[in-house]
Amino acid sequence: MVLAGATRWKARTLAVYHRHVLLLAFLLASLALARAEDISSPKVPRFEPAPCPKLQGAEELAKASCGYLVVLEDRSWPDGRTIRLMVAKYPARSAEKRPDPVVYLAGGPGDIVPLEVNGFIAADFIRDRDIYAMSQRGTMFSEPALTCAVEDDFARKFLGMRFYSEATKRAHLAATEACHRDLAATGADLSAYNSTESAADFADLRKVLGIEAWNVYGTSYGSYLAQTLMRDHPEGIRSVVLDSVLPATYTVAANWQNARDGFDNIFQACAAEPACNAAHPRLEETFTGLVNKLEAAPLTATVKAPTTAEDIDVVIDGGALIDWLRNQNYGVPMLQAAPDRIDGLAAGRPDAIQAIALDRASRAPPPDPAAPALGYGLSYGVSCRESYPFATPEDLAAAGRKAFPGYPLSVTREGIGGWAYFNEDCRDVWKVPAAPEAMHRPVASSIPTLLISGSFDTLTSLAGAKAAAEKLSNATIISIPGIGHMVSPWSPCAQAVIVSFLADPNAPDISCVSGLVPQAFAAPESP
Repeated sequence: MVLAGATRWKARTLAVYHRHVLLLAFLLASLALARAEDISSPKVPRFEPAPCPKLQGAEELAKASCGYLVVLEDRSWPDGRTIRLMVAKYPARSAEKRPDPVVYLAGGPGDIVPLEVNGFIAADFIRDRDIYAMSQRGTMFSEPALTCAVEDDFARKFLGMRFYSEATKRAHLAATEACHRDLAATGADLSAYNSTESAADFADLRKVLGIEAWNVYGTSYGSYLAQTLMRDHPEGIRSVVLDSVLPATYTVAANWQNARDGFDNIFQACAAEPACNAAHPRLEETFTGLVNKLEAAPLTATVKAPTTAEDIDVVIDGGALIDWLRNQNYGVPMLQAAPDRIDGLAAGRPDAIQAIALDRASRAPPPDPAAPALGYGLSYGVSCRESYPFATPEDLAAAGRKAFPGYPLSVTREGIGGWAYFNEDCRDVWKVPAAPEAMHRPVASSIPTLLISGSFDTLTSLAGAKAAAEKLSNATIISIPGIGHMVSPWSPCAQAVIVSFLADPNAPDISCVSGLVPQAFAAPESP
């Protein structure tokens, strides 16, 4: 009996021992597998140091250190593919460096951040903080870069076409369809390229870099993205600067009124300046007359293409003229010359016609595969998700008629300038799901926020800044006379206000704004 019991005890002991050995082996195998997975598939988000790219026109990039933020393309799919976003850190230039850096959010959507931030860095007014800039998902220097050669090809051909016509619409939509087809073929989830995911990218960047608090600076669409970041990821944001403000309530229809506000301010400033008024009386009337005349009977100018020196024909009709004036707001010298260009065109002066045609030609992408290119995947993804669903084609046409009742209906029934045929792009081609309704409401926040507007801005407006500030309980708004889009690089006063705001976000010194007047317009060219 004793022997039999001992045998049973030994058998049970051996069985338990074997189970423990098997369990231990399973655990060791699991750990080894987990280790292997960590090696083959590192966790995201993560930061990978890398050399900075070289880019003509972005000289400040040579002074930066760079790397890539690696994130999920679609955060709702943890096992999905990852994307890489180029990050540049521009070091502080003063000996005493503040611990809270500035992160710059570029415009567009789809702009090339090293080019856009270059002027901001070169202005050299933020000296005591590191400045970070990250290529937003889908833009050039991110991986993948959702650029479209077919769209750039169309932009060059478009110079020789009527701005608004059925033929132009067909060619435009064909380019959009080809772009969508090409990008979808890469495997990219085009619905993941939007402001919600981009804001999460910036929130991940702050965490991965171990930054406790930073100051967010957004320009144009970047201001809209900054508001998305404030709403979705307010943690770690010390202050926010919004330059050339798009409110969260923005839709494409608002572009018509934004243009009207900018045009009015330019025309009124010329009328208020004795020399400009004497040289260009009734400037607004002249411009409206030109829009109607050229829409009925366009003229064509031949100019040398800026990048190839080849002769190209540029059509100037009513729509093209409106687009030309809108685009003058990117630089003070262009704005100063605008009244003389308008009167010169009305008088048939060859120098004015050539200047307007050359300006339009200079904005077309060069025919070089290596040239900087817009991130169309993000541009369409954001716009078709977050603007298109909130403004019908009827809203768009009504906004055009209301803003410019004296312009031809062939112009005002569509989107203005680069927004032409936008509704068709989204309805017929891109077809991404609409953003939640809540995303289209004003952002509520107590984060100190400085909102900056340029009075000659034809793309965003002071009204937009006020709409954005509606539920910002700690907001300061300034308007700088005589400046167009992207104010701070052109305005020493705006720079001084920003420096004061960053030093004490709750009590910025805005005293330099009072008494500012636009710089004088350019004297007329000799006939």
